[in-house]
Amino acid sequence: MKKYLIIAVISVLSLACKNKTAEMAAKGDVFEKEKVNTSKKPLFRTSITATEIDFIKASDKDAFKSIEFVGNETKEMPGALNGEELMDHGTYVFKAHFSDDASVEIWLHSSFGSKEKAKAYANKLTSRLGKLPSFMRKTLNHVVVHTGDHTAFAEDAGGFFVLYSDNMDTRIGNNDLEETVFHETCHVTFDLKYAKSKAWKAIQAADKSFITEYAKSKPNQEDIAETALFVYTMKTYPNRLSNEIEQWVKTNIPNRYEFLEKFF
Repeated sequence: MKKYLIIAVISVLSLACKNKTAEMAAKGDVFEKEKVNTSKKPLFRTSITATEIDFIKASDKDAFKSIEFVGNETKEMPGALNGEELMDHGTYVFKAHFSDDASVEIWLHSSFGSKEKAKAYANKLTSRLGKLPSFMRKTLNHVVVHTGDHTAFAEDAGGFFVLYSDNMDTRIGNNDLEETVFHETCHVTFDLKYAKSKAWKAIQAADKSFITEYAKSKPNQEDIAETALFVYTMKTYPNRLSNEIEQWVKTNIPNRYEFLEKFF
């Protein structure tokens, strides 16, 4: 008799489990979305420029007012090419002025060949610099622009970043130059003070996830710059990112979000 009673109890429990599973499956998208939101894998492969998201639009308001030609000067112009001369004699120097009383110099290599060609590329930067948050723009000392096709990089200790003309054109075509300027300025603004700090490392450890594979691959160099663009967009342009992305950020990297949102 005990044997049949045990079998009956097991049958009831089994049926209850099946009913619960069916109930959860019937919820469909909600059940699946919960699984996605608790994922510890990076949200995007590679980097922010590979997301095809237009975080900062060309039509967004900016603080740019005017640009002036300072003159041809001898400037230190770091580049990505080995053997490239560090000192450039005849650098085209422009100064961009903004409505928050900030100004940023744009140094264009003498290889542009004329003031007119150099100014054309300086003009491609002015509105992008004008879209930066004021406190970030004010951390910039200058921007270096070379001719050629190499990727951008920042020198946080020197307060500047470096761009190449052909790469700028590619990024403009992909609607990525605004994001590139933001990303590189983030390095100048945040890295020295926070990127390798105990506080930021504790935040990384608490979150246990990264927004992109690029951030994960270089946690001491790229995590803040990659993450900040998402937080900035969420705070400045609500609903520009999808609800799924916003929920992923708040669920999987809540400590980074809380830290960075204070700045924006």
